[in-house]
Amino acid sequence: MKKSIIITLAVTLCALTSCGKDNVSFPDAATSPADKPNAVAISAEITTELTSAKPSETTVTSVTNDTTIVSAETNNKEAQVTDTNTAQLENGTAENNTFSAGISNGNVYTSEFAGIKITIPENVHFLNSDDLNTHYIMPTRFMSEVEKETYFTGTLDASACYGEDMENVKYVDVWFFNTKLRYPDAPDITAAEFMQRNELSFSPDIEATDISAPETVELCGKSYIKASYTVFDQNHINYVRRINDDYIMSIRVSGFTPEDFESRLEAAN
Repeated sequence: MKKSIIITLAVTLCALTSCGKDNVSFPDAATSPADKPNAVAISAEITTELTSAKPSETTVTSVTNDTTIVSAETNNKEAQVTDTNTAQLENGTAENNTFSAGISNGNVYTSEFAGIKITIPENVHFLNSDDLNTHYIMPTRFMSEVEKETYFTGTLDASACYGEDMENVKYVDVWFFNTKLRYPDAPDITAAEFMQRNELSFSPDIEATDISAPETVELCGKSYIKASYTVFDQNHINYVRRINDDYIMSIRVSGFTPEDFESRLEAAN
């Protein structure tokens, strides 16, 4: 039930903020399997909650009264997180570890911190900073305090999700995780270990198939750990790279072939 509500709210957000220009947009729930096992990027459940729509039209089912979309308590928590993140970014720090947010400009995301640029089709765009923050905060409304503590060790730096229909949904999320905070028992976790522990760890009620063995690939002159899997008939590809002693980057992709997505990457510096 929680998973369905989260996704329904995410769809509502995207309908209001126009995640994909001239496209019907279905954003994911922002969480990874390790953040909240019952939250999955794109679920088959929403096929019964959304009807086929013309471009720029989305039909969303109502949310039950027992799930208040905006409450004073939630707003206060969101404001606190926003203020904290803003202060960290302005100071160029996150928990005293150097981190610089990337820039999303239309269909182009650039991260000088990670030295990478991602270009998606011209008729769609990455979320602006306000919508990105809302998208980032949304899943926490159904998390316990312990889950939130783990979730906030990651920063969602860019997100785009779009598609003409449920059969052609594409999304790109870029995350940065402070591994010293996320894994105090293994602060120096390698990218390969992070892939297994954070990206490919599924709860028993999630049927993941076609899970590929992690492999090392060279992209824009850097080594990434790459793996793919299928959940609810959606193919997902993850690219993981350690940026420095404190941060690991995870690029989560769905709806693209590896060749198509990798051709959209460039070195940023």
